[in-house]
Amino acid sequence: MDTEKRLVLAIVLMLATVFAVNLLFPPARPPQPEVGPDTAVAQQEVTPPTVERVPQPELPEMVQEEPAVRALAPAAEPVEEDTAWVTGPLYRLGFAQRGARLASAEMLQFESLADETKGEPVQLVPAGTENFLSHQWVIGDDTVDLRGVHFEFQTRELQLAEGGAARPLRLTYQHPRSPFRVELTYTFHPDSFTVHLEGRLGGVPGTGWWQLGLGAGLQSNEWNPEQDYRANLAFVGGGPEGVQSLKIGDVEPGERATLDGPFDWVAVRTKYFVAALALPLEMASEARFGGLMIAGSPDPYRAQGIASFPVSRDGGFRYHVYIGPQDPGKLAAAGPELDRVVPYGYKWLQPILRPLAAAITAILVWSHNVLGLGYGWVLILFGIGIRVVLFPLYQKSMRSQMAMMRVQPLMKEIQEKYKNDPQKLQQEMMKVYKEEKVNPLGGCLPMLLPFPILIALFFVFRDTIEFRGVPFLWLPDLSQADPLYIIPVLMGLSLFLMQWLGQRSMPSVNPQMKMMMWIMPVMLVVLFLKFASGLNLYYATMNLASIPQQLYLNKERRKMSGKSQTSGKKT
Repeated sequence: MDTEKRLVLAIVLMLATVFAVNLLFPPARPPQPEVGPDTAVAQQEVTPPTVERVPQPELPEMVQEEPAVRALAPAAEPVEEDTAWVTGPLYRLGFAQRGARLASAEMLQFESLADETKGEPVQLVPAGTENFLSHQWVIGDDTVDLRGVHFEFQTRELQLAEGGAARPLRLTYQHPRSPFRVELTYTFHPDSFTVHLEGRLGGVPGTGWWQLGLGAGLQSNEWNPEQDYRANLAFVGGGPEGVQSLKIGDVEPGERATLDGPFDWVAVRTKYFVAALALPLEMASEARFGGLMIAGSPDPYRAQGIASFPVSRDGGFRYHVYIGPQDPGKLAAAGPELDRVVPYGYKWLQPILRPLAAAITAILVWSHNVLGLGYGWVLILFGIGIRVVLFPLYQKSMRSQMAMMRVQPLMKEIQEKYKNDPQKLQQEMMKVYKEEKVNPLGGCLPMLLPFPILIALFFVFRDTIEFRGVPFLWLPDLSQADPLYIIPVLMGLSLFLMQWLGQRSMPSVNPQMKMMMWIMPVMLVVLFLKFASGLNLYYATMNLASIPQQLYLNKERRKMSGKSQTSGKKT
């Protein structure tokens, strides 16, 4: 069972417990259509395994120039490999002469957590990758493949000074027997993971489609690369029709799949890092990506991704390349809604979860920076703060339960009197609720407010780069499960103690509630064992912080119950 399903089951069980207090104790992947041939890369049938697809847009035909283009297809001649390096405060990127491809992408501010490379800078380009930012030009039925040709560099070493100006790296290819020429210019900013790419064709008329490689998937640098590849490594595309994604592990060797646009951006991501091609915010929609083509590889968790976009009539194109962490703010600045590459569970929940997760992340990061505390202590303070803020609502919930207890004798009389007339029974019950100013759901609704926060925190710890590799006490990483299972067990014990204290102040407790008091904590501990230790730390803290509140509510409940009994005797 994956973590999202475990979360859903845990929330269902917790919701069942909340409603059971008021009900049991009255007061007291779909089949996808097949697709047609993909003509942008190969003349063969493509049946993607998991994504819906529409026909790929047809390439524009060129009548007079087509024979000349055929003659331009360059032969890949073996040349001595050389690399141009771009080094700045954030990254160190290496561009190889053969195909002008990206051969290396080191994230200098992040350390690898994988055993083989632990402590080294995060490397996003897997060894031997041949098509990361590689180039092809498709015109009519012809493809000018530039992946094996020799590009010339303007410089082989580019240094970016912190706070300094942007600097360009120019790569050019000149065909030896024709005027055909390709110019590529990457512009790097020392304080940004976004790189500006400009390209231009020379010596031939423009139009057609340009194809940019997205590599064979990113290199994982996490504690468990196998789990990261299986759960997170995916190609993603986003545009006016929403976000499409395909896990690389779902593409079989030799199989071809497509994510069909139009897209404003296309990307490949792991849990915390992403490489994306994005339409600049000011660019017209006509320049959108036509789609993302994916070819399975024999290597485990590897598949070749190629993005297609139109070439303007002047032979030019301009896009953004983002290579870095999945930071929503930085991603949103790189391309239209590129921050949506970060998954937040099921689509129907995203309109609520995205802003809530963003707000929670902002609060935690702000608290960490301003208070100078580690994130573990920040989470403890956050859990206590949530309980303090919600206490008035819990108090209101308890009073609502007491009001339900007060009208319970009347409810029993009505149920007995109208047991053969359900419609009249319903009317009379609603009449009593209205006259006595009792809300039958008043005891449940305030108790539900922590659950959206808990769900949002699940995705915050799953995807937020700030918590990656952050230790706390014996916990090596707040984004990973507790290796000693201490926090989940503490969470279960605190939950049991809360329920036990709550039931002590009840005048009577039915057997179902007593059984739940024992079963629910055990089931939740089992479900939460593999959740992020930071999430468990927050939930355990919130439960422990509620114990003084529960003792206070018990005292108030006994006081109200005594008054109710005295009033009943006088009556």
